[in-house]
Amino acid sequence: MKDIDPMIMKDMAKLKNVNEADELLHDIKTAKENDIKSEYQSLKEVEELKRLVEKQSYLLHAFWIMLKENGASNEALDKALNEAVLLGRRTDYKNAAVCPNCGKGLQSMENKPFTFKCYYCGIEILDNPYKKYDGLDPYKVDYMSETEEPEPYISDDEAEEKEIKEAADVISQSFEPYDVTKDLNFDDET
Repeated sequence: MKDIDPMIMKDMAKLKNVNEADELLHDIKTAKENDIKSEYQSLKEVEELKRLVEKQSYLLHAFWIMLKENGASNEALDKALNEAVLLGRRTDYKNAAVCPNCGKGLQSMENKPFTFKCYYCGIEILDNPYKKYDGLDPYKVDYMSETEEPEPYISDDEAEEKEIKEAADVISQSFEPYDVTKDLNFDDET
């Protein structure tokens, strides 16, 4: 009985018979087992996600090896990555959420990636997730003028370093504290 919580011991003291105590202990045991199962299930899911990410990493590396063997260069990959990041930040594309069969709205299906279904006519459509970017220039943004160049892609570390430098510049500037007495004109009262 050493591992039972003192609050549970108080609850047990209020019980009227042994059957109620047995039920309480059974409920506690079941709750602990469920907690352990839930924690174990979470750990299993995390491990499965790690394996999936590792497989995708190997797959992407294999694709890059194949592309290099067919003439792709590191510069071309850098340019494509930059364009992908810029396009990923865009919000001015048009989603094709209209059924080509009946013209009603399509619903995305959670259990089937890249699949949309029309609940009116029943058609299912497999849609290219990058089609929405077709025809968009990644370097042209609506709020930019024609002469303004887009900012090049920088890594998170570089962005953080830039932010710290800008903050240090602001902090290093001297400033005068605000003087409330000037604002309230205390000197004018005579």
